[in-house]
Amino acid sequence: MGIVKKQVYKNAFISYTGMVIGYVNLVILYPLFLSTQQLGLYVLLIGLSVIYSLIASMGVPATILRYFPFFRTEDRKHNGFVWWILGLSLIGFAASTLIYLVAKPLIVSYYIDQSPLFVQYFYLLIPLAGFTILYNLLEAFGKAIYQSVFSSFLKEIGLKLLTTIGIIAFAQKWISFEEFIILYICFNGVISICLLISLALSKRFYLGLSKVSFQSVKKRDVINYGLFTLMAGSVYVLLTKIDIVMLGAMVGLSVTGVYGFYANIAIVINVPAAALSRTTYQIVADAWRSNNLKSIADVYYKTSIIQLVIGSLLFIGVIINKQNLFAIIHKKEYIDQFNLFLVMGLTYLIDITGGLNTHIINTSTKYRMLTVVVALACIVCIGLTYLLIPVYGGMGAAFAYLITMAAFNFFNWFYIKRRFKMQPFTYKHLVVIVIAIASYFLGKYIWLMPNVYLDIVVRSSITTVFYTVLCYYLHVSDDLNEKVHTTLNKLGLGKR
Repeated sequence: MGIVKKQVYKNAFISYTGMVIGYVNLVILYPLFLSTQQLGLYVLLIGLSVIYSLIASMGVPATILRYFPFFRTEDRKHNGFVWWILGLSLIGFAASTLIYLVAKPLIVSYYIDQSPLFVQYFYLLIPLAGFTILYNLLEAFGKAIYQSVFSSFLKEIGLKLLTTIGIIAFAQKWISFEEFIILYICFNGVISICLLISLALSKRFYLGLSKVSFQSVKKRDVINYGLFTLMAGSVYVLLTKIDIVMLGAMVGLSVTGVYGFYANIAIVINVPAAALSRTTYQIVADAWRSNNLKSIADVYYKTSIIQLVIGSLLFIGVIINKQNLFAIIHKKEYIDQFNLFLVMGLTYLIDITGGLNTHIINTSTKYRMLTVVVALACIVCIGLTYLLIPVYGGMGAAFAYLITMAAFNFFNWFYIKRRFKMQPFTYKHLVVIVIAIASYFLGKYIWLMPNVYLDIVVRSSITTVFYTVLCYYLHVSDDLNEKVHTTLNKLGLGKR
C-alpha cells in the first residue's frame, strides 16, 4: 500500500480542496445567479457528455489500465500501444458523432416538450464530449505510470476555479449564459492540453510514431476486453446518469436543476473513493497479472473501511448543517427537497463501502460477467425510474437509483466472496456506523451560533473531532491511525 498511501493522501487533499471550491460554486453561486432551469441544463449537458464520451472512447481508458503493464518497455515506445489506443479513440469519437448527428430528430423529440432549452445547445455537446474523451485518455495513461496527482489537481481544482471565474463573469453580466456554457467547454479543453503537456514532459512516453506489437498479449484479447468494457462501462455510466437524462425529458429542467443541486452535494461522499481509485485501480490490475490475491484482498478491505469512515463523516456533516444550508440558499424550491440528499447520500455511502468490487471483477478474467450484471442493473434502474418519476418526481429517481445500487453492490460482494474467497467487511464496519450515529446526535444538538458560517465551522469541527477520536481509539482503520500518528509527530505532539 506504499504507493497507494503516498498518492491517495495527495489526491485526497486535492479532492477535498476541490470539494470546497465546488461547494462555493454549487451552494452559493449557482443558486444565486442561475435559475433552476439554467442549472438543470448545465447538469444535463454534463451528464449527457459523460455518456457520449464513454461510448465514443470505446472502452479505451479501462483498456489502458488493464493492458499497459503488458506493453510497457524501457525505450518508452511501449510497443506502439499509445498510438494504437489513440487511433481507436479517434475512430470511436468520429463514429459516435456521426450517430449523434443522424439521431438529432429523435433526440430533439425526446426533449422538446419538457426541456426546449436543451435543443438550443444541441451541438455544444460534441466539443464538450470530445474534450472529456481526451482528458479521460490522458488521465488513464497518467494512472498507468502512477502519476495521478496532477490530473487530479486539474480536474478537481483547476476546472472548478475556472468555472468559478465563468459564473462570476456571468453574474456581472460580462457574458451571457450561452457564453458561460461555451467558456465551460473551453475550460475542459484547457485542462486536457495541460495534462497532455505534463505527460509529454514526464519523458515516460516516446512521442514519435511507432508500430504496435502484440507480444505479451493477444490482440484479440485486448479488443475483446475493450468491447466488453465499453458495454459494461457505457451501461454503468448510463446507470449513474439515467436519472438526470430521464428527469430532463419527463419533468423538465427546473426539477432536474434541483435534483442536480442535491446530487452534486451528495457526490461529496464519493470523494474518498474517487481519490483512492486514481491509484488503486492500477494496483489491482498489476496484482492480477501476478495472481497476487492476497494483495488484492488487502487493498479491498483497507479501501472499504477507510471509504466508510470518511464517507460517513461527510454524510452526517451535511445533515447536521441542514439549517445552515437553507440559510445560505434562501430558495424554497431547494429547501423543500432536502430529502433528496438523504436518499442520494445513502446511495453513495453504500456504493463506496463496497470498496473496489467493480474494479476487482473488471480487471480479472471474469470481466465479461460484470457487463451482464451492469446491463441488468441498468434495465432495472430505467424501469424503476420510469415508474417512479411520474408519481414522486425527483424523489422517484433517487429511490430508483438507491434500490438499484444497493442490489448491484450486494451481488458484486457476493460474487467476489464466492468466486475469489475474499470480502472486505468486518465488525469494524459496524463500529464505524455506531460512531457515525453518535456523532450525528452530538452535532445536531450543539448550541446554535449567531452567524451561519461560524455555526458551520464550530458544529462541523466539534463533530469531526469527536468522530475522529472515537475512530482512532477504537482502531477502526490501521491507515487512519498511522496517518494520525504521522500528523501528530509532524506537529511535535507524538509520543517521545
